[in-house]
Amino acid sequence: MSLFSTFNDTPNYFFVSLLNSDFLFDYYRQFINCTVNIQINDIRQMPICIPSLKELEYCHSLFQSILEEKRKESITKTKSINVFNKIEVELNEFVLKLYQIV
Repeated sequence: MSLFSTFNDTPNYFFVSLLNSDFLFDYYRQFINCTVNIQINDIRQMPICIPSLKELEYCHSLFQSILEEKRKESITKTKSINVFNKIEVELNEFVLKLYQIV
């Protein structure tokens, strides 16, 4: 099973970021599939907003921040959790603004 973008305007990192947000996770659980099993056809039903170039750049910076943090080996677990929590809050705020919820 795999999911990837067929448009250059919505790169794969954008989908990964959106799908890791609280808003789309909650949407998925409430309106598409409330079971534990996530299926690719369910994900295809998700509403995806097309981002502006500025929004895409910001999303990419968040995505890169997570990747860089994951690649660090000398960091303590507690510090990593704090960094991930901070980026998660930023991602959730970004997605809410993208979908014009706030």
